[in-house]
Amino acid sequence: MAKTTKNIQGFTLLEVVVSLSLFVIVIILVSDIYITTQRAYNENAVTAELSQNARVSLDRISRELRQSAAIVTTLPASDTDPNNPPATEILFQDGHDISQITYIRYYLNGANLMRQHKAYYFSPEPSVYVTYNSDDQAGSPPLEIVLENRIVGEYYQALNFWGANHLVNISLNLIKNQKVLDVSTSVFSRNY
Repeated sequence: MAKTTKNIQGFTLLEVVVSLSLFVIVIILVSDIYITTQRAYNENAVTAELSQNARVSLDRISRELRQSAAIVTTLPASDTDPNNPPATEILFQDGHDISQITYIRYYLNGANLMRQHKAYYFSPEPSVYVTYNSDDQAGSPPLEIVLENRIVGEYYQALNFWGANHLVNISLNLIKNQKVLDVSTSVFSRNY
């Protein structure tokens, strides 16, 4: 009887350890790349959201200021005078519908940019809107009614207005997840 010897070949312990080490290194590198990519995507998404919020808000405010019949808020000429700082809200007469005298107010409520549409009236005739600085026969000021109050944008930290010579400057500061965006623009109002 002849004894047959099998030539059994396998992996040595050293080969197994080296291959497992290489596998673990590749997994760590791939997960680091994934985490870095995900973090960059999230940061870009936050920046895009803040930019979109600022753009939409500035477009709306700019359009309405251009068409305003009169700006009620007294605006300082500069944003650098500590004795006369920029206004943090603005009130102006709506120029869209000239059949009625209504006003638009932009202001911050916490981190939300708010747009308030309001009117003034005297109690004997609540359907007739008057200017904000009118007086009735007794010398009393008009009553105020809020027609609409809604959120225009989120993540606001500061809102400032200043200007002179029909030019209104607007400065916005937005923040989300420690990402800060500062945006400003200037608008010519036809009647300011």
